[in-house]
Amino acid sequence: MRTNIFFTLVLSLFLGGTSFAQPGISDFSNFKKIPVLDNGRLKPLDTFARSLLTQFSGQDHYEKQEASVWLASLFFNPASVSNDKIFLINNPDVAVALGITPQQDRRYTPSQLQQSYSSLIKLQEAASKIPDKERSLAENEIMRVFDNISLYADLAHSFTFAYPQSDFTIISRATKTQLGLPLSQNQFSFIDIALKANELSKAAKSLGNKSPSKYTTDEIELAQVITHFFHWAQDYKDLPFTVIPSGQDEEWLSPWDALGTDFGDEQSRRLVMLWNNMAISYTQGDDEAFNRTAYTYNHWVREALSKDDLKRVDKFPLELFYQESSPFTWSIMFYIFAFIFFVVSFTSSKPLWYNLGLLSVVAGFIPHLLGLLMRIIIMSRPPVSSLYETFIFVGLIAVFLGLAIEHFNRQWLGIVTAAISGTALLFIANKYSAEGDTLKVLVAVLNSNFWLATHVTTITMGYAATCVGGLLGHMWLLQAVFKKDSQILDKTYKTILGILGVALCLTFLGTNLGGIWADQSWGRFWGWDPKENGALMIVLWTALLFHAKVANMIGPRGLAVGAVIGMMVVMWAWFGVNLLSVGLHSYGFTSGIATSLIIYAVAEIVFLLTTVFFISKMKK
Repeated sequence: MRTNIFFTLVLSLFLGGTSFAQPGISDFSNFKKIPVLDNGRLKPLDTFARSLLTQFSGQDHYEKQEASVWLASLFFNPASVSNDKIFLINNPDVAVALGITPQQDRRYTPSQLQQSYSSLIKLQEAASKIPDKERSLAENEIMRVFDNISLYADLAHSFTFAYPQSDFTIISRATKTQLGLPLSQNQFSFIDIALKANELSKAAKSLGNKSPSKYTTDEIELAQVITHFFHWAQDYKDLPFTVIPSGQDEEWLSPWDALGTDFGDEQSRRLVMLWNNMAISYTQGDDEAFNRTAYTYNHWVREALSKDDLKRVDKFPLELFYQESSPFTWSIMFYIFAFIFFVVSFTSSKPLWYNLGLLSVVAGFIPHLLGLLMRIIIMSRPPVSSLYETFIFVGLIAVFLGLAIEHFNRQWLGIVTAAISGTALLFIANKYSAEGDTLKVLVAVLNSNFWLATHVTTITMGYAATCVGGLLGHMWLLQAVFKKDSQILDKTYKTILGILGVALCLTFLGTNLGGIWADQSWGRFWGWDPKENGALMIVLWTALLFHAKVANMIGPRGLAVGAVIGMMVVMWAWFGVNLLSVGLHSYGFTSGIATSLIIYAVAEIVFLLTTVFFISKMKK
């Protein structure tokens, strides 16, 4: 990590100093396709930009501006974004501690954080001394904000090498002639000097043969330029924007790092110069030159890629379409419409509302399915490797089961099940998408497409079926409270039985497949790991319900209550056990979920007690 002094200097320079004319760039189509290696994954620049803005602000765009357009402003005209409200601070106490007036939208500008940067450093230093698990929510928020502003500072000077700087001012005609620089220009960029490395080296040697006290005015100026060049080369290292395939190994470098370590390689040199030209054409507002340079850059990058990387880059158009089309947003919209039509149907018995409700669920299911298929193609793996993906996948299966129920029931039961489960699970998935890129590289322990496609998909389908059974349990209890006729209650009851049967088969099979995978990976079939115990709890609870029914220990009401409790068991097995952060399955740990789980559990208990009370009262 760079020193605090360095960050302060960077922020001061790029938030309040350098400024360029407002560019007239309108075509970013080729710029979006530039390959970026980020967190181990090769992704288009547009995805990198979306993930970055989501990490900063919780949104993948800034106002009406696309993420890649905003990122270009940060790269090539950092002063223009210094007053953009992009930094999300969730905890108002953190804003107060920084001396900033809390805002209703909880978002703040880089300029505001620059003014409070010394306070942020002190708070971050104090929080960093506390173990991760012992930090409060406010301390975790301080760490997050500090990391974000540090990343912003790094990215803000990614291309400062392309622009003339006061540190590289040369007035002496003799010095400019000696270095081979244009005589008509007095201020130069870092890359202008770097391209004269041989001449600069010779000049430095000649200076080394003299005592500094005997330097002429021209030599003093030259010595200052050499010193500044050395400091810039030392300061701007290990930057996060890695877009240059290294000519020496499989690593990727930022343009600054390529300048310092790989500039002698012809391939790296060409790519850095193209970035230089891109930066200049942007500040000049030359739309045609900017887009042409980005296109040329993409061409030469492809020449430097391995066959595997080329396959990944060939999927960029699909990834860009996936990001821009937002299929799951469309799904949520249609699922909500389906529920609205259900509510409206209470005011009218016309079949129109039923048909519209069914059509809306189908219309939501299509982009839901297509979005999932696109993720499979982009990542070349089943879409169940993270909590975000499992919520989307479980939502899809729940909607499919809802449509299947409606096919046999035709009384809104499946439509309502699909609408509620699809909406709820996709909304929860959106919460996890706020962490940044959702198309992440697999955790090592999950790096097996075979077992992802067998164990993980099977167990998550079991989660989906159990959740659908729980949702149907809610509906049976509500139907009983509102005195629906026995025929409707009987249909719902039989549907719960069927769905729980599917859930039992899938969770039992998925748990056993997980044991086989564990035996291959860890040398034991079962180790009483919290995640394993959670899966077993679902199997045992569902089996218990069937045994209780067969033994006439419970009736329809008991089964409905048991199905609701079964959904609570799923929530614990799904991600609740990850809160323990122990065991071989702790790779799915997510902080901050405990409160939500407690609220959910309390709400379910209140619901069960209330509905059972009213049903019991009506029977007396």
